[in-house]
Amino acid sequence: MHHLVDRLSPTQVRRLRLLVTQDEELSQVAQSLSVVDANEDEESVPAGLLALIGSVNGPEDLAERHDDYIRERMRERFGDLA
Repeated sequence: MHHLVDRLSPTQVRRLRLLVTQDEELSQVAQSLSVVDANEDEESVPAGLLALIGSVNGPEDLAERHDDYIRERMRERFGDLA
């Protein structure tokens, strides 16, 4: 189930959450998790991570096109053999 949710777009996740909150049994679980999540949010993010966020300079799609950028840099350095 984790793998499925990880593959959903943010819009799809919102729709799934809406479906869960509309189900009588699942909504009780979701509400109990929301209370726990709200209490743990501040503690669950490592201090070093907050310092790292925003410190990477690059194109907006760097994470999505990482392999393409690496391949391009290898071609620039080593020619078409890379």
